[in-house]
Amino acid sequence: MDIKTEVLIIGGGATGVGISRDLSLRGIPSILIEKGDFASGASGRNHGLFHSGGRYAVSDPGAAQECMAENSILRRIAPHCIEETEGLFISLPEDGLDFRDQFLRGCEEAEIPATLCSRDEALALEPELNPGLLSAVKVPDGAIDPFTLLLENVRDAENHGAKFLLHTETTSLILNGDRVRGIMAKDLIHGEAYSIDASYLINATGAWANQFLKLAGLHIDMALSKGTMLITNQRLNQRVINRCRRPSDGDIIVPNGTVSILGTTSLPSEDVEDFEVTSAEVSLLIKETSKMIPAIKKARLIRAYAGIRPLFRSGEKGNDRAISRGFALIDHEKRDGLKNLITITGGKLVTYRLMAEKTSDLICQKMGIDVSCSTHMRPLPGAAERVSLRDQLKKIGQSALKDRGEIICDCELVPRDEVEKFLKKEKVENFQDLLHRTRLAKGTCQGGFCIYRLLGVMHDLGMVEKDSNKILKEFLEERWKGIRPVLWGTSLKEEELIESIYQGIFNLTP
Repeated sequence: MDIKTEVLIIGGGATGVGISRDLSLRGIPSILIEKGDFASGASGRNHGLFHSGGRYAVSDPGAAQECMAENSILRRIAPHCIEETEGLFISLPEDGLDFRDQFLRGCEEAEIPATLCSRDEALALEPELNPGLLSAVKVPDGAIDPFTLLLENVRDAENHGAKFLLHTETTSLILNGDRVRGIMAKDLIHGEAYSIDASYLINATGAWANQFLKLAGLHIDMALSKGTMLITNQRLNQRVINRCRRPSDGDIIVPNGTVSILGTTSLPSEDVEDFEVTSAEVSLLIKETSKMIPAIKKARLIRAYAGIRPLFRSGEKGNDRAISRGFALIDHEKRDGLKNLITITGGKLVTYRLMAEKTSDLICQKMGIDVSCSTHMRPLPGAAERVSLRDQLKKIGQSALKDRGEIICDCELVPRDEVEKFLKKEKVENFQDLLHRTRLAKGTCQGGFCIYRLLGVMHDLGMVEKDSNKILKEFLEERWKGIRPVLWGTSLKEEELIESIYQGIFNLTP
């Protein structure tokens, strides 16, 4: 099988699918390939913060301005992916107030709305905060669902002619003088190898940028930074809580659905897939975040995970925190003499749309066409169907028990009919792909009680091709990676219960 397209996009994170949508709305054909599933990299391994830019108002004003501008746009085009919680930057006695004053000036210069709150006002908004805090600054932070955001971009792009090939790896580049004629690709599910010819190629692989560029003998100056996060079993805060100091480890707590996410670290990494969380990282995050919300010390943790940030160096010295969180758009024609290759990397989830716009503008410039971007004005497909978590809980609480139907996931209140409707409509290649597309296994039990129910539904629909026990084992092995670093106290008791269920009922043994 040989495929041809105008633009080939490598990488299925937020930036890649954003470019696909942008190009499709401009009428430019594209194909996106991704070696895993959508959001397999940093786009699916972050703390779900909907940035106002406040975090960078002092240390990285350029990135702060980009975040605030895109924050306003995403509120219009993707309201169903966002919970507008607001955010508080709190000053503790050990922080003093000097940085707070710098922060207020930085927010003013970056045009980030910021309101100074007294200690009592802050505690009235968030009763679990450290009562010893000095003051707080309110900013328009929020929480964002990265998986829904990505899939909505994919849906809109497909509606306008874009194509996506998941579980497809680039094995080599086909070079022809000063151009990349295309790639050789391999379908990782079925083992088929084929070529994809393209007039233009976009490297949107994020932290894997240099792995792709190596196929062309190229390299860019990047730093890989591992960020570790922890998930509590309940929602401890209603607003995003930041420490009002220069960005550091363990200074942010993001409410996300029914849980809170504690973050984050910034540790240099040499391995783009270094997702292991250490006990030292867990201890550090608990120690630092509990200074803001003391209840964290006694909170039950249900999962730990990590992601790798792709940071583009533009001459910065020092540690990873000193590197800008802005993005880099690299035209390899100007830099390396390859006329039709572009790399886009760095940035934040909240700036994915802007990154896609600038990349698509460059493609149009190279093609010699003048078609403007419209992604900042056109809402994503589900924007009119917005249903908040609070509305879901209210609906379930008001409905009669007999009308609720079978619930597959008790933690996230996912009903069977919703799962069946999704399975009949969407094409998924494997079990993990399905979990990326629903709220299943994201709650307190981390899939312990809902995964075997889901497998039963898939059996009923004739969607299970391999041994069921093998599927369950694969899921439990993946789940174990995130649970092991936080396994003590109540979490250990629940894990022993789940182990007995799977060994006793399903006869799963090590």
